[in-house]
Amino acid sequence: MSKILIVEDDTILLKALNEALKNGDQILSEVDGNKAFQRVKEERPDLVLLDLFLPGKPGEVILAEIRGDAEIKDTPVLVATVKADEESRLRCNQLGVDGYFIKAHHSIDNIVEEAKKILGR
Repeated sequence: MSKILIVEDDTILLKALNEALKNGDQILSEVDGNKAFQRVKEERPDLVLLDLFLPGKPGEVILAEIRGDAEIKDTPVLVATVKADEESRLRCNQLGVDGYFIKAHHSIDNIVEEAKKILGR
């Protein structure tokens, strides 16, 4: 059983991702950008699914914090966002994101498929 932390403030999408991913896994969620990094530190998930537009703190900052922390820097992170600009994608790639999905261009199934690959399924 894997532990997945979904950091997403859109409650409809959060519920859909939760349903799609929960196949025997422990699914945690966080809607507040200010709390997300601490949740990663405390929970030590096997995968973080991260939105970039969050209340409190943007996802890019959370990703940078994760990658800058020796204890959790290797935690796989998938970004699912509406930010389609090349600058955001490049910034996330420079920070070591494991996948970048633009919500308008990818289905939940695409995101789940990539999550399963990262989790070794």
